[in-house]
Amino acid sequence: MKDLHPDALIILLLPPSAEVQAERLRRRGDDDAEIARRLAKGAEEEQVGRELTPFVVVNDEVDRAVSQVAGILDLHRDPPPAPVGEHPGGP
Repeated sequence: MKDLHPDALIILLLPPSAEVQAERLRRRGDDDAEIARRLAKGAEEEQVGRELTPFVVVNDEVDRAVSQVAGILDLHRDPPPAPVGEHPGGP
């Protein structure tokens, strides 16, 4: 990703634990084999993700996770352009 888009902002979103993730998958109807496969794939992706970004959000409570992601995005947004006739940094 960073090779193609060096300016990309990457946020790693993780479940609170493998156990919680397994339960979420079970509730969605995945069987034990599929759960094991997805947990293994998720562990690999987490390792790669942690190498790509310092921004890690744990999705244990939706509102809090959304707020954290929004905060990270806000920190990386370009400032709005100065109104016509004004110069950045003052008059």
